[in-house]
Amino acid sequence: MIFYISIMKTVLFFQSTTRKSWQQKLTGVHRFARDRDWFVQVVERFATASDIRRALRTWTPIGCLVDRAMSTASAPDAVFRGIPTVYLDQNPGKPSLEHPCMLHDSGASAALAARELLGCGCRSYAYLGTGKNRHWDRARFERFAAETAAAGQPLAALSLKSIEETLRDLPKPCGILGANDYCAMEVYHAAAKAGLSVPDDVRIVGIDNDENYCEAVKPGITSVAPDFEGAGWRMARMLAEEIDCGLRVRTEHYGPLCIVHRGSTDTAPGVSPCVRRAREFIRRHACEPGLSVDAVAAEMNCSRALATKQFRKETGLSILGEIHEMRLRKMCELLTHSTIPIAMVVERGGYESDGYAKRFFLKQTGMTMREYRNRQRGIQSVSRISKV
Repeated sequence: MIFYISIMKTVLFFQSTTRKSWQQKLTGVHRFARDRDWFVQVVERFATASDIRRALRTWTPIGCLVDRAMSTASAPDAVFRGIPTVYLDQNPGKPSLEHPCMLHDSGASAALAARELLGCGCRSYAYLGTGKNRHWDRARFERFAAETAAAGQPLAALSLKSIEETLRDLPKPCGILGANDYCAMEVYHAAAKAGLSVPDDVRIVGIDNDENYCEAVKPGITSVAPDFEGAGWRMARMLAEEIDCGLRVRTEHYGPLCIVHRGSTDTAPGVSPCVRRAREFIRRHACEPGLSVDAVAAEMNCSRALATKQFRKETGLSILGEIHEMRLRKMCELLTHSTIPIAMVVERGGYESDGYAKRFFLKQTGMTMREYRNRQRGIQSVSRISKV
C-alpha cells in the first residue's frame, strides 16, 4: 500500500498584536489560504531583524505577511528582500520600496464615527488619542476634525492628564471619539469620575469594535467595525499575486464594515433612561435562550404590564419584538461573516426551536438563511473585486 503525503506550502504571518482585530485578520488569511493549500504559520514574537531571519530559516516560507500596525518605523525591506511579502498597515509616511501594502483607511472610520456623533445632536466635540504618535491616530483626528468643522463645530483634543476637567467644562451633551476602543473606554471612566452620565451628558464612539472593551461597561460603547477579515483575505490575495506574477509596490486600502450601535449613543428622542436601560439589557442578553419579558421588566424595576406599555409607547416596539429584532441582527451577522452551520446560527441567535427561527427569518427577510448567506457572499465577492 502506498501513502501519498501532501506537502503544504508555508506562509509566515508575523503578528503585531493579540487584540481581536488580529484574530479577524488571521481568519481572512485562513479563508484565502484554504483555496491555495497554504499552511499559515503565525510568528507571535519578533522584535529584531535577527528574530525575523531566524523564522525565515526555520520555515523557508514561499511568502510572508507582516502586520505593522504597532510600528512607526520604516518597512523592513532589507530583511524580506527576495521573498514575496505583503505589509499590513505599514506607516504610509515610510512606505515600502519593494513590496505591496494593505492599509487601513483610518479617515473613513473616523468619518463614520463623526456622522454617528453629529447625528446625536451634541453641543461640543472632542477626540482622545493614544498619545503615541501613531499614523492611524493622526489620520483619525484629522478626519474627525474636518467632519466637525464642516458642520460648523470646533473640536477639542483631550489629554488623559486633564480629561475629567475638560469633560466637565465642555458644553453638554458632548460627543467624544476615542482613537480606538481602549481610548473610548478611558473616556467612559473619566466621565463617571466627573459625575457625568453616558449618554445624557457624554456620547462616546470608539473604533475597532473589540467586545473586550465595548461590552465591559454599561451602557456599552458604540464602535466602528473595520473590515479586518476582508483585509486579511485581500492581503493574502495580494501575496498570491506577488508569488505568481512578481507584482511589486502598490497600496490597497480597506475601510469600515459598519458601525455597531450600543448604549453610549442611544439618544432616541422621547426615550427615558429606564427604557434605555431595558434596550441595553435586551441588546446584551437577547441571544441567551429563555430571555423573558419578565426579566426585562425587572431591569426596568416595574411590573410586566407597566414595562410593556412604557416600552411600546417610547420605542414603537413591544419588548418581545425588540428581543426578536436583536436576534435577527445576530443571525444576519453570523450568516454574513462566518461559515458556521445554520443550525449553530440558530442556536447562537438565541432560539431553541430550529423550525420557528427559520420561519421567522424567512418572514422578516423574504429569504431562507441559506439564500441570505449565498447572497451576502456574492455581494462581498463583488465588493472585494471592485477594490482591487
